[in-house]
Amino acid sequence: MTLKKFNNIFIFTALALIILLISCNNRPKDVLSRAKMTTVLFEMHKLEGSLDAKGINSSEFDLKSKYFNSILEKYGITEAQFDSSVVWYAKNPKKYEDIYTDVLAQLTDLQNDVKKGKYHPVDSIEFRKIKLNLWTKKSKYVFTKDSVRSHLDFKIADKDFLYGDVYVLKFKQLIAPEDSSKNQRIVLRINYWNGKTDSVSRKAYNDSLTRRYTFRFPATKKLKIKSISGELLASTRYKGVFHATVDSISLLRVYDPKLQDSLRAIVQKADPTKYLTPKEQRLDSIKRTKLDSVKKVPKNQSKTHEK
Repeated sequence: MTLKKFNNIFIFTALALIILLISCNNRPKDVLSRAKMTTVLFEMHKLEGSLDAKGINSSEFDLKSKYFNSILEKYGITEAQFDSSVVWYAKNPKKYEDIYTDVLAQLTDLQNDVKKGKYHPVDSIEFRKIKLNLWTKKSKYVFTKDSVRSHLDFKIADKDFLYGDVYVLKFKQLIAPEDSSKNQRIVLRINYWNGKTDSVSRKAYNDSLTRRYTFRFPATKKLKIKSISGELLASTRYKGVFHATVDSISLLRVYDPKLQDSLRAIVQKADPTKYLTPKEQRLDSIKRTKLDSVKKVPKNQSKTHEK
């Protein structure tokens, strides 16, 4: 075989291999490349984890879609282009499997970095905080048409509750469509000794979807806290038919034990009377009344009294 013939055969073979590779990778123009698809899916899975941690679940489609669309906008991808890519890769499972192998590897690396404190360095103050579970009732309640109760409320009082605390309420809830309650809601309150109340609330849904709720409620008012209360299952009215489950309930008090004395001093300085208990306030008011009455006695009367 001459050198010329060998070169011709080599060129022909190389062209054939190129054509074969192109035909095997016949990805349409509107389908994302493997690299870009991997990047987008990695970003979406990170977002999914963040939303889940914030208590935003799959049923809140309108809210979640705004977040996911922002990822597409970030990489200059249209929703139609992404949908087409998902469909095409689904028809090519080996390619889709390779992509998710890369996505899983990136997510694993990210998880390891988080555990090592790469993105959230260990805060010495945060590290010494105590997380105390205040919930002493049952962790699961099932309501049926035969249930006597029409709501699930709670109230926890403790003299140690203090300005600077963070109260974290977590639970899972499912309300079936046949439940007759109207305007279902969830409420968490911080009640102060002076009668004031701070509260946060969220709407509940009767669509048979299990939702995970998380309330993180800091006590920011410099007032003495009387109790923590709320409703995990409440409504404005009902027609006698209940069908709901509340599960995995916990209520944490997160606080720094080393700051308790200084925080109490701050509260007392901000408003001493509001720091006192009702009994102490009554005694204090009687004492002030006596002092005021003595001050208002005319001088001549006081001298006569002395004689």
